[in-house]
Amino acid sequence: MTKINWKKLIPHIVALAVFVLVSVVYCSPVLDGKTVGGSDMTHWQATVHPMDVYKSTHGHYPLWTNNMFGGMPAFLIAMDKTNPVPMAYFLQVFNLFLPTPISYFFLMCISFYFLALVLRVNPWLAILGGLGYAYASFSAVLVIAGHQTEIWAMGYVPFLLGALVLLFEGRYGWGTALTALFTYLLVSINHIQIAYYCGLMAACMGIAYLVQWIRNKQYKQMGLSIVLAMVAGGLGVMSNAGTLLTNYDYSKETLRNGALTLDTATGKLEKSKGLDVDYAFTWSEGITETFTLVSPNVYGGGSGDPLPQDGKLADAISNNQVPQQLAQQLYYAFPAYWGNQLSVAGPVYLGAVMIMLVIFSLFYLKSKHKWWLVSVTVLAILLSWGKNFAAFNDFMFYHFPLYDKFRSPTMSLVIPQLTFPLLAVLGLQQLFYGEKVDKAYAFQQFKKAAITAGVVLLVLVGLYMTATYKSSHDLQLQEELTQMKKGDPSLGRAIVGGAAADRQALFGSDLLRTILFVVLAAGVLFIYIKGKMKAGIAIAALTVLSFIDLIMVDTRYLNHDTYKDTDEAAAVFNPSPADQEILKDPGYFRVMNTTTDAFEDAITSYYHNTVGGYHAAKLALFQDVMTHQLTRQPMNMAVYDMFNTKYFIVANRQTNQVEAVPNPGALGPCWLVQSINYVDGPGAAMKALDNFNPRDTAIVDNSEKALIPFTPQHDTTGFVHLVKNDNDVITYESNSGANEFAVFSEIYYSRGWKAYIDGKEAPIVKTDYLLRGLALPAGKHDIRFEFHPTAYYTGLKIAGIGSILTLLLLIGAIAGEYRKKSKATA
Repeated sequence: MTKINWKKLIPHIVALAVFVLVSVVYCSPVLDGKTVGGSDMTHWQATVHPMDVYKSTHGHYPLWTNNMFGGMPAFLIAMDKTNPVPMAYFLQVFNLFLPTPISYFFLMCISFYFLALVLRVNPWLAILGGLGYAYASFSAVLVIAGHQTEIWAMGYVPFLLGALVLLFEGRYGWGTALTALFTYLLVSINHIQIAYYCGLMAACMGIAYLVQWIRNKQYKQMGLSIVLAMVAGGLGVMSNAGTLLTNYDYSKETLRNGALTLDTATGKLEKSKGLDVDYAFTWSEGITETFTLVSPNVYGGGSGDPLPQDGKLADAISNNQVPQQLAQQLYYAFPAYWGNQLSVAGPVYLGAVMIMLVIFSLFYLKSKHKWWLVSVTVLAILLSWGKNFAAFNDFMFYHFPLYDKFRSPTMSLVIPQLTFPLLAVLGLQQLFYGEKVDKAYAFQQFKKAAITAGVVLLVLVGLYMTATYKSSHDLQLQEELTQMKKGDPSLGRAIVGGAAADRQALFGSDLLRTILFVVLAAGVLFIYIKGKMKAGIAIAALTVLSFIDLIMVDTRYLNHDTYKDTDEAAAVFNPSPADQEILKDPGYFRVMNTTTDAFEDAITSYYHNTVGGYHAAKLALFQDVMTHQLTRQPMNMAVYDMFNTKYFIVANRQTNQVEAVPNPGALGPCWLVQSINYVDGPGAAMKALDNFNPRDTAIVDNSEKALIPFTPQHDTTGFVHLVKNDNDVITYESNSGANEFAVFSEIYYSRGWKAYIDGKEAPIVKTDYLLRGLALPAGKHDIRFEFHPTAYYTGLKIAGIGSILTLLLLIGAIAGEYRKKSKATA
C-alpha cells in the first residue's frame, strides 16, 4: 500500500483551503441567498424566461424563440442538450459545486495553481499567483456587469495551457488527455473570444517550444507533441460540435459574417467579410489608459462611478446656484471616468505589487517561458488599443485569421491578467528556490528593476500633472451650458473644471497608494536579497501585500452592497400596468416598447414577444430593417404592421405612467396579399419598404421568383389562419378558391426552417425583406413550418464521438499512472 506523503500534500491542501476560504468570504452574501445579477445577466434571465416556460411543458428548451427581434434561434441563448455524453459534470467538479460567483474566483485560483505547478513553481508561490490572477480588478468588474461566461472561460485558460506544457514536456498520456478535456471545457463555455485569446497564448508558447526542439534537434519529440496536441485539441473541439456547428451556421446570417451597407438611393448593397471595423473597435483602450494596469483611477474608474458629493464639482454646482433638478442632472452627467470608451464598468488593474514583481522578473528571470510570455503580453496590449493604434490593429482586423469576428479590443487584457502573475511567480521561483542563487547578481538585477519601476512611477506623476481630465463629452456639455447661458462661458467652465479637479484628486489618491505598494514590494525583495528575511516569510509578505492591494480595488466594484436579495433582484421583472393589460390578450402578436431603447432591452421580452430585444449577434436581415426602418422617424408603421405589432408601450407624460396602446393596423400572424412587387436586389427591397401597403402587396426579390410557380389570383373570401405557434413547429390552415400568395409574420431563416403544405415540402420565399412567404394552390390546406437545423443534430452526433474518445484518453492516462505506481512499489 502506497504511503501518503503528507509533507508534499499539505501545501496543496492549504492552497485549496485558502482559495475556497477567500472566495467564500469575499462573496459571502451569496450564502445568504443574495445575488449579484449584473445587467447582462438580467437581460439573459429575461430572454430565457419564455424558454423556461416552454421547457416546463415540453421537457426541453426550444431551438427557436419568438420573444426577441421577431424570432431567432434559441440555441444562441440556452441549450439543454449540447452533447449526448454528460461531459458537463466536469464543469461542476472543477468548481467544487460552489455557487456563483464564489465558483468563478475559486476556479481561476485553482486553474492558475495547476499551471504554476506544471511549470515547477513552488506551491506557496503558486498561491500568490493564483490570487493575483483571480482577484485582478477585471474579474470583479465582469461579475458586476453580468459577463458570467467571460469570467468562467477565463477560469479554464490556465488549465489548458498547463495541459499543453505537460504534453510538450513529454508527459504524453496526461498531456494529451487533459488537453482534450480542458479544450472541451473552455470551448463549452461558449465564449469564443476568450478561447481565441487562449489560442494566441498557446501559439506563442508553441513557437517557443518549437525553437527549443529545433535547437536541440529533438525532432521526434517535436513531431509527436505537435500531432498529439492537434489530436487532443481536435477532440476537445469535436466534443463541442453541438454548440460550435450551430453557432457557425448561425454566424453566416449575422453581422459577424459581414456588415450590410445599403445605399437605398442606388439600390446597391455592399457586404464586408466580418464585423464593421468601427463597430468592432468601439471599446478600444486609450493608449495612456493602459496605465490603469498599474494605478486604477488614472482615468477615474468606471463610467458609472459618481464623483465625490463633497468635491469640486458639487461646489461648482452649489456656488453657481444651479436649480435643484438641473443640479442633479449635472452631477450625474459628469462621471468619474473620462476616457474615450463609451462606457466601462471599471478599470483593468493588475496590482502595483504584481507590477513590481513582474519588472523584477523581466530582468532576473532566465527561462524558456520568459520571452513568449513577454511577447504575447505586448501583443495583447497593442490589440487592446484598437482604433487608437489603427496602423497595427486595422492590419490585424483585415488580415489576421478570424480576428474580424470579434469586438471589444479591451478584452485582450485578459492575457496580461494571466501573464503578469505567471512571470512574477516564475521569477520568484528562481530567486527563492533556484539552484545556486547568486545574491550579488540578484541584487544587481533588483537595482535595474527598482530604477525601471521608478521610471514608471515618474511617468504616472507626469501624467497626473499634465492630463486634462476632460472627455469629449465634457466639452460638449460645456458648450451646451454656454449656449444655455446665452454665450456666458462661466458656468460651463466652472462645472467642467470642478469635475476635472475631482478626477485629478481620484488619480492622485490612487497614485500615492501605487507608490506605497511598489515601495513595500520592493522592500521585501531588497530585505530578502540582503539575507535579512527567510524565503517563507518573504513569500507570505508578498502574498498578503498583493492580495490586499487587489482586494481593495475589487471591493470598490464588487462588495457586499452590490448584492441584492433574490426578491429585490427579481423585482425588475414585475409586470407594469401596461404589461398586465397586454397579458390579458391571449392572442399571438408582438409588442414594441418605446419607453426604452427597445433594441438594447430584453426586459420587455420576459412577458411578451417583442420587436426589440437584447443580443450581440442579431440576424443581419433584422439588423438591416432595424437600421433603415424600425428606428427611423417618423415611424414607418407599415413595417411595424407587417411585424404584427399589436401593442406599443408608451409613456403618458400627463400621468407619468406607462400605457399599452393598441395598434389597429397590426396584420396578424399571416395574411393573403393581392399582388407581388418583384424587385432587383436587397437594396431595392429595402427601398420598397419605405412606401408600401403590406396588407395588399408582398415584396419579393426576382431571385426568388422561380419559387412561386404561378401568378397569384386573390380570392376575397380566402383566408389563412394560425392554428398554433409552438416555437419549433407552427401550424396554419388555409382555404381559397384561387392560387394565393401568403405572407407569414415570422423571420426568414433558411438554415433549419422547412415548410410543408399537406405534408409535402414547399419552398419558403423570402418576403418583405425578412419575412416568410408561401405560394398556396387553390383549395383547403394544412400548412406546417418545422425548425430542424441540420447543424445542431449533426453536431450532437460528432460531439458524442469526440466525448467518448476524450473519456477513453482520460481512462488511459489514469490506468497508465496506476501501472507506473504499481511497478514503482513492486
